[in-house]
Amino acid sequence: MPEQTWFILSITPVQEFVGQARRTRDLWAGSYLLSWLSAQAMAAVKQAGGEIVMPQVDDDPMIRLLIQDNGVTPPVVGSLPNQFTARLPAGVGPEICRKAVLDAWGKLAKAVWCKFVEPVKELSNFHDLFAVWTQQIEGFWEIAWVIVPPVGGEDERQTLKRAGDLLRRRKLWRSHLLPDEYVTLGREGGDHCQLMPDWRELSGYARSSHAAEQDAFWGSIRGQIGMILGHNAIELAQGERLCAPALVKRLFPTLPACALKNAIDWVPGNDSGRIRSWPSTRYMAVLPWLRRVANTPLIELFRPAMKGEFQTESGSAAHLASDLGEIGRLDGNLFDRDALRNTKDFPIANDDAGDRRRKLEAARAELVTAAGIGEPATHYALLLMDGDRIGEALAQAGPGAIATLFKRFGAQVIPTIRQHDGICIYAGGDDVLALLSVPDAVTCARELRRHWTKAAEEAMGEGSRPTISAAVIFAEATVPLRLVLARAHEVLDGVAKNGNGRDSLAADIIRGGDFTRSWVSQWDAPGVEAFAGFASGKHTPLAASSGLLHAIGGRFGAPVLDLFADGGHDDDFERLLAQAHLRNRSRDLPGMDAPAGDLSEEERLKIAREEIRPLVALLREVPGGAGARRGRPYLNPDAALFLRFFARQSVGGARSQVPTPDVADTGDGR
Repeated sequence: MPEQTWFILSITPVQEFVGQARRTRDLWAGSYLLSWLSAQAMAAVKQAGGEIVMPQVDDDPMIRLLIQDNGVTPPVVGSLPNQFTARLPAGVGPEICRKAVLDAWGKLAKAVWCKFVEPVKELSNFHDLFAVWTQQIEGFWEIAWVIVPPVGGEDERQTLKRAGDLLRRRKLWRSHLLPDEYVTLGREGGDHCQLMPDWRELSGYARSSHAAEQDAFWGSIRGQIGMILGHNAIELAQGERLCAPALVKRLFPTLPACALKNAIDWVPGNDSGRIRSWPSTRYMAVLPWLRRVANTPLIELFRPAMKGEFQTESGSAAHLASDLGEIGRLDGNLFDRDALRNTKDFPIANDDAGDRRRKLEAARAELVTAAGIGEPATHYALLLMDGDRIGEALAQAGPGAIATLFKRFGAQVIPTIRQHDGICIYAGGDDVLALLSVPDAVTCARELRRHWTKAAEEAMGEGSRPTISAAVIFAEATVPLRLVLARAHEVLDGVAKNGNGRDSLAADIIRGGDFTRSWVSQWDAPGVEAFAGFASGKHTPLAASSGLLHAIGGRFGAPVLDLFADGGHDDDFERLLAQAHLRNRSRDLPGMDAPAGDLSEEERLKIAREEIRPLVALLREVPGGAGARRGRPYLNPDAALFLRFFARQSVGGARSQVPTPDVADTGDGR
């Protein structure tokens, strides 16, 4: 065999690029662009006669489109990682990958520049805005690689492991320098980008001294967007000021279909409308409520105030509204009391006096009253999943087995998320990122884990197999998406993986920027099934028992709970909790049938123990593996916080009274 060059390559930044998002579409766009750029690098290897060793990508639609262009439907969801290992023929170096990535990125950036920025460049304070744009675009991506020298007697699995080790060492050598624009422009030259603060925003004006000129520049950008789309909508929010990379990420989905095809070689889904608008976080929050009132005459209460407006264009997730009728196509903000009152985040055209807003508020109140199921939920769920110790599994089982695992699991990800009323943002290998409603998120996570386990068994047979961990963040719809995603990574890595020893599900709640204590347990523990039941509303009456929840956190008190914290007396704890349940049920739980009055005290207690068993399971966290910080199950009384949360967020539950922050980056995807 001719001599070949082994190398491993990565494209960064990843989490920063994806997570710096104001809208749900930003979240998707960051993930999609990273997959697309990885595809460019991988295609360059294959076109040079090389081979992608890990991951195996021959069937990936992006690769097939770039290599064969054989009529494959362009994907809407990215599936390629930012890192890969490959072989190249002797004499060909990884530099071809860097060139392919930068050429593709520059071509896309030029399309955005020509459509939206070049016509207004004279309004910028930079004497040469295109030079600033070029510096930011060319200096954004860090493409690092390590050539893996051959070692005699080493098999492919050992080489792959060594490649990963070398790349980790290479990343420690990074030099973090200021972008070139800081050298050429000095400390003057405008404010920082509001999404990517390492870069300057493009107007070049400082808001402290030239606010009017800065507003004029960005107002003209919004005008260009309006000319191309026929409307400005919220593609660029009032007061939003961005750098070149952030503007490319934000606006490339709005390019006309012909320009988009020229820029990235295809139109995702063969329909540009599918990527222009994504369901907002508010829509994901109110979706369960909409399902209860859909296809009823109640929409007529809203119709006079809408005047045919306020439609949401969710081409990317049409499956969510396909069976909801007209009400499912409306903006999610219409159904939330606080969102309707927020003039900054939910502007209404031609409503200077506020009359239209007041009519909408009155119609919404009438609709909620007529529906008779309480207020819509205020929170949605973000699901983040990642395989555990994949490098170790790769070294043991080899790339073929891991590739089979990824392929079989990946085939189930998008259908499973769709079945649970969610939208998939990214699905590649062992990584999943999705948005769902509160009742469906944990059930969806458990189903995905089941698919992972089955795929691992089929790919690797008996013996040690890699597990997967997940984080579910229940976030208020007004919390900036970048904070939600950052918290998801903290909970996944710090709680589910490092804290609980992997093979675990962890969850957290974000209310107005405040975090609760995270809940975590190993997947197969009874508490996970109970957690899914509480989230889906199965145990809503029990979760709504204020007296019972108070008993857990207050009446029992820390000294009592400490007696049961490390297990060993679960029967006594269950009995104690059942007694508290009996004392509180007649007052708190009128919807639950009380045990018959002619039963003995012990028989009544037995029934009560059956009823509160899901709660007992939920309170007991179970470590996932040998690496857990605790070696045995642990009682977490703070789990009661989740019960109250689920009761309030369920359809018909009480409305959480949390003030709405006055922020622009709400994840709105209208």
